Amino acid sequence: MSSVIITGGATGIGAAAVRKFASEGYDVALLDINTEAGEALAAESYRGAVEFFKTDVRKRSSIIASVDQASQQFGPPSTLFANAGIQRIASLFSLKDDDVDDIIDVNLKGVLYTVAAVAVHMRAAQAGNMILMCSDQAFVGKEGSIVYGATKGAVAQMTKSLSVELSPLGIRINAVCPATVKTALTDKIFTDLAETHFGGDVDAAWRAEAEGIPLGRIAAPEEIAEVVFFLSQPAASFMTGALVPVDGGFTAQ
Repeated sequence: MSSVIITGGATGIGAAAVRKFASEGYDVALLDINTEAGEALAAESYRGAVEFFKTDVRKRSSIIASVDQASQQFGPPSTLFANAGIQRIASLFSLKDDDVDDIIDVNLKGVLYTVAAVAVHMRAAQAGNMILMCSDQAFVGKEGSIVYGATKGAVAQMTKSLSVELSPLGIRINAVCPATVKTALTDKIFTDLAETHFGGDVDAAWRAEAEGIPLGRIAAPEEIAEVVFFLSQPAASFMTGALVPVDGGFTAQ
């Protein structure tokens, strides 16, 4: 069975993807900065092996080192899920320079550096699948998400440009674009939103979000992981450069 590299794989959607691929028999290299959660997930038992590699995607050297180590251990990766990302809500008038830099470094540069590091191994094999974590914010704007939305728009364009460059090398690349998903990351965001818009009522903040989605609910990480897995499979062999909404109909409105 082939191997998979997943960044930001210790929690949330990334962790759901690690469990999905490993349960299907893939060996998974889990790249994350969160040592405690990463090692705990790697200790779980699945058909495939899971190995944790501490990685800071803001640093190109860290990504290259982890990708090279993972490739030595598991062989050239057949699939990359570049999932690592952060979000910090702020208006135009309260943006902090450090937050701007961090969001761009993780969500944009981190994705680009990860793709570049993995593509070296896939090019040698003349085969591979890449899935980038994008967002419904590649299509729509949201309050307080100026920089986050900008990075996701950039990832969407990166997906298209890379599909043109990588297709002759036998490498497919697509992006998954979820609406809001219930994770530890979004729990923190909605706690903050509740304080500013809902008098501290976190449940009310989540209800308002769900009411804006035609299906009337928030997605679970496992639902996104299933789409990521599909995009890696032969059934999706004629898909590349696609931006795939998994948003309960949100962007169809």
